[in-house]
Amino acid sequence: MRIARRLVAFALLLCFANAARAAEGDVQLFNGKDLTGWQVHYKEPGPKIEDVWSVKEGGILHCKGEPRGYIYTDKDYTSYKLKLEWRGVGKPGNSGALLRVTTPPPDKETWPRSIECQLQSKNAGDIWNIGKFPMKVAQDRTKGRHTKKINETNEKPVETGEWNTYEITLDGPHLELKVNGVVQNRAYDCEVSPGKIALQSEGAEIEFRNIVLTPLPDEGMTAKLAKDAKRLEGLEGWHVLGKGNWTYKDGVIAGSQPQSTKTYTHVVSDKSYENFKASIQFKAVKGNSGFYFRVQPADESRMMGIQAEIDEARDAGGMYESYGRNWLSKPKKEDVEKYFKPGEWNEMTVEGHGPHVVVSVNGTKASEINDPSIRMKGPFALQIHGGQDVEVMFKDIKIEELP
Repeated sequence: MRIARRLVAFALLLCFANAARAAEGDVQLFNGKDLTGWQVHYKEPGPKIEDVWSVKEGGILHCKGEPRGYIYTDKDYTSYKLKLEWRGVGKPGNSGALLRVTTPPPDKETWPRSIECQLQSKNAGDIWNIGKFPMKVAQDRTKGRHTKKINETNEKPVETGEWNTYEITLDGPHLELKVNGVVQNRAYDCEVSPGKIALQSEGAEIEFRNIVLTPLPDEGMTAKLAKDAKRLEGLEGWHVLGKGNWTYKDGVIAGSQPQSTKTYTHVVSDKSYENFKASIQFKAVKGNSGFYFRVQPADESRMMGIQAEIDEARDAGGMYESYGRNWLSKPKKEDVEKYFKPGEWNEMTVEGHGPHVVVSVNGTKASEINDPSIRMKGPFALQIHGGQDVEVMFKDIKIEELP
């Protein structure tokens, strides 16, 4: 019986260990054992990092809250998803996560120039601008440096000792804050610069755990992928990413891929666009495809951003955010049946002015968004969806840059 119990306990430990392990490419900012990889700044010099910050059993990072200051990463990061768990200790208090910190401020000053993702009790999801950090936020929720969250607080009560989750996505100039799975704030046109990530000691006890960073690609990655990519003979200004079968003949770009191939593949424009009007003729013979705009290639297979949906039978012209929020604007089935011609050539137009984007199919508006959190610049891409039998064709691609 004792051996059986030990085996069960050991199996459970393995399950927990596997669940906690970061995915390949992720960065464990806090190793759960000590403060390797972190430095400290206090308003008044003198205290050591361990005078305020300590590691408790179970991989918990504990902050006493006094004196005031912050710990910050040795390394700089530019674009990433940062996930962490936190909870107050004993009573409501205050703290925050600081992004794109360049250098610690001089002595006698506490906080560095940065974006603060608020962790004050019942205010997690608020944004504070420190040191006039260049960024844009919703003016109707902003007073001075402070931008209130979108929804009512959804934090766990401090008294219960439950953990909360913060998911912070800083993708180039775009910032999104999720608290316990709910989007609570966004900012855009944030200054894109490498910087430290910091956690505040701000007058109250607070604990953190599972601090994991997932790097996101940047424009340098886009340029490198384009440089190394293969090209279709006769097709100028576009390159191929992925393993799908793409051809170019008589002005038609044709793509095909069997269901057994699980990865995605794309034909991507060399040039990036900001404000634009694009038109394209497409024929979806079989399977799923899409026409991406302002996309960010993550690697040879994945495109991060919004696609105007192309499919043999459904949802044509809807807007879907890959590796993000999924459907942003989905047309009704009965409307698609009126404007979409299955198995025939269809015309799609996509027009983007800043946050406002409209997609039309055969002259009928299929979807529309006005979202300042979307990426404002990037290339176009034609998609073959992985894991499906796909045959799709494109022609007469016209892209007009707008002021």
